[in-house]
Amino acid sequence: MSIYHFQDEIEGLKRLLTETLGRQDGVKQEWLIEDTIGNWWRPNFEPPQYPYIPPHITKPKEHKRLFLVQLQDRALFAVPKNYKLVAAPLFELYDNAQGYGPIISSLSQSLCRFNFVYM
Repeated sequence: MSIYHFQDEIEGLKRLLTETLGRQDGVKQEWLIEDTIGNWWRPNFEPPQYPYIPPHITKPKEHKRLFLVQLQDRALFAVPKNYKLVAAPLFELYDNAQGYGPIISSLSQSLCRFNFVYM
């Protein structure tokens, strides 16, 4: 899935979130996009991805941006049947690239600059 060339990033992300995780009953859902938490690049059509553009690459083949999205106080979080939802604590993700891959295992380092307030 990707955003359309005529959309800006935030509007495209909101459209993708609504299509993938949004409500099916037609109720409009507001997505609060807080910040970008990471950028990953794929230099060519091979599996490795890096959190930087290697110096010898002028045009990477893929760019993934990770966003922090805040859910509403009361929200239904529905996941399509062909997706798998895993609730893993951040300490389990940390330094576990074999189990979760390099992008997801780096989430705890990416999120450390935020101060989460639980009420």
